[in-house]
Amino acid sequence: MNWVEKYRPKTMLEVVGNNKIKEELKNWIEEILHNESSKPVLLVGPPGCGKTTLTNALANDYGFELIELNASDKRNKDIIRQIVGGASSSKSITGKRVLIVLDEVDGLSGNSDRGGVSEIIKIIKNAKNPIILTANDIYKPSLMSLRNVCNIVKIGSVHTNSIVPVLRRISLKEGFEVDDKILKIIAKHAGGDVRSAINDLEALAMGNTFDEYNVRELPDRDTDKSIFDAIRIIFKTTHYDISLDAMKDLKEDIGTVQEWIAENVPREYKKNKEICLAYDNLSKADVFLGRVHKRQYYGLWRYASALMSAGVSLSKEEKYRGFFSYMRPTIFTKLTRSKGKRGAINKVLEKISLKSHVSKRRAREDVLYLEYILKNNAEQGAKLCEFYEFTKEDIESLTNKVTAKKIIKLMNGGNKKTKTKKETKTQKEQKSPQPILNIKNEKSPKKEKIKEKSKKKEPKKQITLEAFF
Repeated sequence: MNWVEKYRPKTMLEVVGNNKIKEELKNWIEEILHNESSKPVLLVGPPGCGKTTLTNALANDYGFELIELNASDKRNKDIIRQIVGGASSSKSITGKRVLIVLDEVDGLSGNSDRGGVSEIIKIIKNAKNPIILTANDIYKPSLMSLRNVCNIVKIGSVHTNSIVPVLRRISLKEGFEVDDKILKIIAKHAGGDVRSAINDLEALAMGNTFDEYNVRELPDRDTDKSIFDAIRIIFKTTHYDISLDAMKDLKEDIGTVQEWIAENVPREYKKNKEICLAYDNLSKADVFLGRVHKRQYYGLWRYASALMSAGVSLSKEEKYRGFFSYMRPTIFTKLTRSKGKRGAINKVLEKISLKSHVSKRRAREDVLYLEYILKNNAEQGAKLCEFYEFTKEDIESLTNKVTAKKIIKLMNGGNKKTKTKKETKTQKEQKSPQPILNIKNEKSPKKEKIKEKSKKKEPKKQITLEAFF
């Protein structure tokens, strides 16, 4: 057994750090025990912060039997209904109440987990037993519906000073005396991940190499900052260098970071002058980003990064104390909702470019005029729709349903008229009596030709100079 599992805390008292979260979880489970209705808990935090440990300790403290589905299990609609559905409203074989844990729900994706999220929401609505869900990234689009039906509890990384006592206790139990300086280096190197720190300690113990050189040579951990950490540093500091360093080791694209900062500036800053200056620096950063994409000159990237981090930090006159809940950019939600609309417009552009022999970029300019024509001149719009071979869905994407219905009616009416005209012509041709040939009165073609020739006047002679003499 590895040291992580061997020394995993069994009770809430043994769990290091996160005292407020422990109290919150205790209050939540006691409400359920007193038959008070409460939403499921969604624990959110980076790997190694203690999400799984907290759920196990909570179940042990209150005598619940744990039923867990983790990321390694197949978690599609049928399996979740089969395992979690029954357990959500019944007791275990031993008669104990059940605590259901769905680990890393942000990992539900692909064909193997199809329909998993929707089935979880159905179970939550009818569940009688407590449910805890865990996730690393709460802002995944797939979790949008789950966020609305759960109490979100955010767990931060464990502080270095809280990891050192854990490492000291384990090393003493295993019979190793390790200097506190070495333990601090291991704890700091783990970056708030207790699990990683214990694994590093075990690796050094196996080689019996607790000297400072070997400790510093440990392979680097994934020290990527979260977007929340970066934004908090930018908004709270007034130092240029600290603000600039906040942008390092971020997974997010620089354009995404800019959207996050722009969304949360008015939530953090209170003075109009500060807000105005912050947005001015963000707009200048946007100009540099535009030049980077247009000219492919990435040397300008550092100016954009400095303006959106240090520029925003130095826009305020003083530090703002207190905690602020930073919000996800609303533009991401709008883009998600308008995805279908943009896809429909893209199909329209393809048809216009094909018929008009222009690029899709040029066709986008024509769409504005086309929308105006469809709205104000239905007959002309119907002709254009026929020319571009638009479907009902294409027309509805360009205008409202009422106007689209009117245009489709005109298009169908025009087709009917052409059909009826063709039908009447064929009917007339069929009904018209064929001429009866009168052989006696018919004149011979030879005589007619002779008469026609005689009727023609003789051509005039060309005038020459001899006529004048």
